[in-house]
Amino acid sequence: MTNARKHETINAVEPDVERDLHTLLTAARSDDPDPALDALTLLRGVRERLDATERALIESARAGGASWATVATALGLASRQAAEQRYLRLTGDQNRDVAPSRITRQRQRSVDTSHGPAIATLRAATRALLRRVEADDAWTSRFTRAALAKDTLRMAAEAPPGALFALASSVIDDLRQATETALPLPITKAADDLRKALT
Repeated sequence: MTNARKHETINAVEPDVERDLHTLLTAARSDDPDPALDALTLLRGVRERLDATERALIESARAGGASWATVATALGLASRQAAEQRYLRLTGDQNRDVAPSRITRQRQRSVDTSHGPAIATLRAATRALLRRVEADDAWTSRFTRAALAKDTLRMAAEAPPGALFALASSVIDDLRQATETALPLPITKAADDLRKALT
């Protein structure tokens, strides 16, 4: 990943990390319970944002061709299975058995491959946009149909090829309601990539 892309990812994910970290560290040094309790509430939100960021980074690495073993090393984990289990936890999947998830992904790749490279490209563009949208804390307030577009992207990411095309087209229609200034640059670029994949 280039430095520019790293900064783009970090800026898109969380502009207030430094402020929040300062608040947490200040509260941790205080003997007053009120700042500590407030900080614990803040910490819960920070942890959720960090989990979403970690999931997006894992998905980015995997979409770029990184193996689970490489992801495990980057996360400081002992095995590829540990990395997959961590990813499943981050996605909210309560089942830590990686086998069903692996089988589902293999099936999806097989179906996409049988439908040609255009479907694989479309699915990759859909997932890339979903990662950007899910990393944006302000997404649902950006435009009227933002929540619907996010839900549609989630469905499209796992949909069969025919539904994938229809759902991705629907997302693009929803995004037309957003003004260019309402969307951060990484999301705008991912949406442009999705538009291109649809043509």
